[in-house]
Amino acid sequence: MKSRIKSRLFIWFIVVSVIPLVFIGGFSYYLIFNKISLQTEETITNINKGIYNMVDTQQEVLSRWMESAGASFSSKLSSLGDSHFDYEHIEEFAGYRLPTWYIGSQKITNDFSLVNDLIEKEKLPATIFQLHNNKFIRVSTNVRQADGKRIVGTVLDSGPVYERIINGQQYLGRANVEGIWHATVYQPIWDKNGKLIGAFVLGRREQEYEMIKAIKNIFVGESGYTFIIDSKGDAIIHPTNQGKNLSKYDWVQEILSKKNGSITYDFQDQKKIAYYTYYAPWDWYIVTGGYYSELFNTTKELQNLLFLAVFLAIGVSSFIAYFLSKAFSMPINQLVNVMRETQNGDLSVRLSYLYDDEFKIVGNAFNAMLNTISLLIGRIGYNSANLKESSKRLMIDIQQSMQSLQGIENSIASLNKQIQQETAKQSVLYNYRANEDFLQQLYQLSIQIRRALDDQPDERFSRISAQLTRLEALVVNGYPFGVDIQASGSDNFSFPMPDTNKINSLEVEVEKLKLLVSHIDSSASSLDDIALSLDQYIKKFKIDSSDS
Repeated sequence: MKSRIKSRLFIWFIVVSVIPLVFIGGFSYYLIFNKISLQTEETITNINKGIYNMVDTQQEVLSRWMESAGASFSSKLSSLGDSHFDYEHIEEFAGYRLPTWYIGSQKITNDFSLVNDLIEKEKLPATIFQLHNNKFIRVSTNVRQADGKRIVGTVLDSGPVYERIINGQQYLGRANVEGIWHATVYQPIWDKNGKLIGAFVLGRREQEYEMIKAIKNIFVGESGYTFIIDSKGDAIIHPTNQGKNLSKYDWVQEILSKKNGSITYDFQDQKKIAYYTYYAPWDWYIVTGGYYSELFNTTKELQNLLFLAVFLAIGVSSFIAYFLSKAFSMPINQLVNVMRETQNGDLSVRLSYLYDDEFKIVGNAFNAMLNTISLLIGRIGYNSANLKESSKRLMIDIQQSMQSLQGIENSIASLNKQIQQETAKQSVLYNYRANEDFLQQLYQLSIQIRRALDDQPDERFSRISAQLTRLEALVVNGYPFGVDIQASGSDNFSFPMPDTNKINSLEVEVEKLKLLVSHIDSSASSLDDIALSLDQYIKKFKIDSSDS
């Protein structure tokens, strides 16, 4: 019982203190985790939006700048004079034989002075195409290969750019120049008669204006980054895989198919998460992400902190609960121990409690109850001793009454025997009915006295007194002794008187019996008083009615 009370109190304190804390902590973690997740997602999404807007702005700026640069270069060519061709000097480009093209005095075919001026002053890549058999052949350029050689002799004879300029229309947009994407403007060139004789293109690589560097300098978490792929899966911008095709990865295929959204995937046995968006004008998939553990590191730290706080709270709560349960169970255990000692008969024990609270009130009430019980038990003990003494005297009186009764019986038997002997000697017939009735009454009276002594105490005494009164009347009055009896058919004669000593002895026994009965009555009264006293003490306590 002791361990159960203490254990239940301990568990109750733990439940009351820890469960709400765990619930609040878990709910707080849930809210904070969602908040941090939303903030992380918003941060990465904003990065992608920022890159998207930067690229779109770059495209807009480049388009307008290219358009302006194209108009400026077209005006410059017009200022040089009219175009004409020198068929005496033929230039050969990649198997094509072309006449030398002049605008005014400025040679165009296989001359690089105009385009060099653009690259030197404005860092503007430029190329001039000469139309030959509906094909645009590159005859002048400042664009160079990796080995430093100029890219000349290439042919533009198909594609959306070709379709626009062959029809005399300007093309403004992206163009792949020798495998490199440029923001470009293609402008047709006419002679003075309005005949299409060539075209020029001005461009700027999309990686210009520090945009690519800016994208590469974007970091998410400790090692997260932004990279760009196109619809083929080629990594246009990537810190480690630039120029490589990444379409073999399933997560890349999902990005290419969905174009916008987020994805969680495993990369090199680590979990990563990425958010992506698609910029159609450049065919760019802007992807920003990193390792899950890094991006949600704050959440992980918060989780660890909450777990630590919960464990500490459990420890502190357990410590407090232990002492509180001990403090609550200690007075209860003391009460149980005192009650057990009281149950074993030791009424000298008392509860001792120092603190002034409800337990002290209970202890004082219990001690007062023990004092009352002790006083009651003392009085009961005293009355019990008196009761035992009265009962002892009563038993002695009853034994003496039995002896007196035995004496009466013996006397009656002796009288009866004497009368019978005298009657035999006289050998006369007389009316013996009266004497016989007298003896019979004495004998019946003795039997009734004996039965009365065996009855209930509350009835025996009155019956004994009544019987003794009758016995006294019979003995003292002497009837029918000393009375003349008329014998039937004979003379009158006197019946012989019984022995006077025996009669006196019978009277003495009767007096003794009356005295004993008086003593018994007194003892019964004393026992009745004791019973009433005990009943008054017992009535101080309440008992269950089912026990009545």
